Amino acid sequence: MTIKSILPAIVLWLTLPLFSQPQQTLDPEQIHQILYQHASDDTPGMAVGIVQEGKIVYEQYLGYANMEHEAKVGPATRFNIASNAKQYTALCILKLADEGKLTLEDDIRTYLPALYPGIEDKMTISQLITHTSGVRDYCDLLALQGESWWKQFIDNEDVIDLLGSQRDLNFQPGTEFLYSNSNYILLAVIIQKVTGQKFGDYAQALFTDLGMTQTSFLTHYGKVIPHRARPYGNWDGWIQEPTITSVHGDGALFTTLSDQLKWEQIVQINDGAYLSQDLLQITQSPIAASFNQDYGYGLMFGSRSGVDYAYHDGATSAYNATFLRFPKKKVSIVVMGNNRNVIANYVAWQIALEIMDWEDKRTVYPGDPDKVEKLDRMQDVVGMYKGEGNNGTVIKIVEKNGSLYREIYQRDPVKLLPEKDGLFEYETIEGLKMNFTNIGKSDQQFTLYKSTQKPSTYHKVSDVDMGGFDKDDLNGRFYNEETDTEIILKYVKDNTYSLTKNGRERQSELIIADYLRMMSSYEIRAIRNKNDQVVGLNVANNRIKNVIFERM
Repeated sequence: MTIKSILPAIVLWLTLPLFSQPQQTLDPEQIHQILYQHASDDTPGMAVGIVQEGKIVYEQYLGYANMEHEAKVGPATRFNIASNAKQYTALCILKLADEGKLTLEDDIRTYLPALYPGIEDKMTISQLITHTSGVRDYCDLLALQGESWWKQFIDNEDVIDLLGSQRDLNFQPGTEFLYSNSNYILLAVIIQKVTGQKFGDYAQALFTDLGMTQTSFLTHYGKVIPHRARPYGNWDGWIQEPTITSVHGDGALFTTLSDQLKWEQIVQINDGAYLSQDLLQITQSPIAASFNQDYGYGLMFGSRSGVDYAYHDGATSAYNATFLRFPKKKVSIVVMGNNRNVIANYVAWQIALEIMDWEDKRTVYPGDPDKVEKLDRMQDVVGMYKGEGNNGTVIKIVEKNGSLYREIYQRDPVKLLPEKDGLFEYETIEGLKMNFTNIGKSDQQFTLYKSTQKPSTYHKVSDVDMGGFDKDDLNGRFYNEETDTEIILKYVKDNTYSLTKNGRERQSELIIADYLRMMSSYEIRAIRNKNDQVVGLNVANNRIKNVIFERM
């Protein structure tokens, strides 16, 4: 892979040398055109910058920061970069470890002794950083109670109180990865305990030392943030989407593009002027002792076409932000916005693919099946299919208005476009195909094909799988003390159940025996005793799982 030179930025006409060797050039107007695919001068805006070899080579602003006052996005505009803040919370922890004030292998109950008294396994600070602690996400715990987190007047101490009511975890610490914002709230509180300072104040001193003077955590929802961009979503017209929480550490970091580009320069140059070279290098690497090497100190890691990169996405309300780093090439792309309709990660990758020549070194898998079976009726392939091996995902194929659709837990339905008989292509994913085989037989299945991924097969779950299953077995009242939440299940007809959670009735569907699902949210599995009686429910939703409801 080679990097194409970028000419002076559209707004800030720079004359810095970009590359040490002659390279193919690219007019930055092409990047400008990418941005205008997503926003314009009269919509909520974006701030986008590129750093290469420690120099800012592109910096652009467009759209409104405040639509009511028609205030344009500019160098002083501060965006909420949401979960991109996690890298700085992790950095604060690392600084304290470097100063000998804590260790990453400390049990978190050294600082928060009231939490999880019934959990015997060690729960370390390192596991909080890497989302391998098993601590449940506070947003999804509130949702289970029927509350929307962003509508609540809550702060970090309220989150600690909520976690304090939890007797169990998503999983045994250190055995799995599941992203949870609660981890970084706990880190912020630990920092406060160790330093004797409010977390926001301690972090502010760090930002000052880094020269990031326009960056600060929002520690109270009503705090005045100079030049704050307001978040907007288009709901039959632009609507501001405020939140009223004071939770911070997992996010709620307001900053300018110039400050974020300053940080990217520090990361790339790493000359020890702001942080020790060793400490900075550690922040950009996975934690060696962790089994999960795809998440480090507030960073996610990946590889594309043989090129390693680090990144993180942040989204809250209508704010959206991404940073994308290619360490070996010393290239960083930062995208921040206040428009719900703009996906910052997608914009960053569009730019990356424009300014770099990618040599495709990915493994090429079969993009098409060897054979395609005749399909007489679409109804013949309708039903539930379950992934084989460790892939236990259940996919539902339905027919609507003469077309087939793929439905999957917590994902939007996707229309399947007929290519030939039993072979279909996803409408929304170019090159992804679904091929049905053994149609009409007991081992009916489909296989997914795409040249960039290994084929995967799903087997149809037949009616035999629920033979003899008494659907009334699941009827009853179930209660979870940790969240003070009640679920009432009542069989309606076919595979449909009425599910009433804390007084609000919804519909759920029996997928296979003892397994219910609400298409947009919860997975519910029945718990049976040795006498085969249903004694409880195991509930999961997004970033919480193994939440046990006992039968009343």
